[in-house]
Amino acid sequence: MSNEKTNLAKHAADAANNKEKNTKYANASYSWQTFLIDFYRRVKQYYNFDFDSFMIMIVTVSHITHENYKDDPGIDGTYEDFIKGFKDVAPGSLSKRKLGINAISNILEMPEETTRRKIEKLIKQGLLSKSKTDGIVLSQTFVEKHFPFADQTAKNLGKLIRTFDKAGLLNAAKDFKM
Repeated sequence: MSNEKTNLAKHAADAANNKEKNTKYANASYSWQTFLIDFYRRVKQYYNFDFDSFMIMIVTVSHITHENYKDDPGIDGTYEDFIKGFKDVAPGSLSKRKLGINAISNILEMPEETTRRKIEKLIKQGLLSKSKTDGIVLSQTFVEKHFPFADQTAKNLGKLIRTFDKAGLLNAAKDFKM
């Protein structure tokens, strides 16, 4: 433990003496914070609901992504092929275990009744639907409704990654040890 504290203290002292690097880290940190603020703001603005509802949607997307690609050794197709995978989910093709309210509730550590109510609202908004064979799934129009938000998020993430790269943080993150 003492050795870890010494390493952290040395790292902090070295960082304090390197003003140029600190400016790059500060700019990268600011970019990260701005990315998060913008992301949360856009969720509320674009979907007109709370972040918990957005997370329910993301859990559903995650489930479908995992089920579509869990046995795939790699994605060889285009981005359009990947998106088409969300549109062309045949009933019963996802898994033997369907995604239910209880599973989403457990994943998000959210009360089951709250989860149920939010899912019902997402269904009414045309983002999710219920399937007897697969449980909670994306609606037929999900991709069209979600694409503008996802597209802007990808662009913002690209900008953030370029900022991190310019600050030398991508390589630093790969080599980081504590």
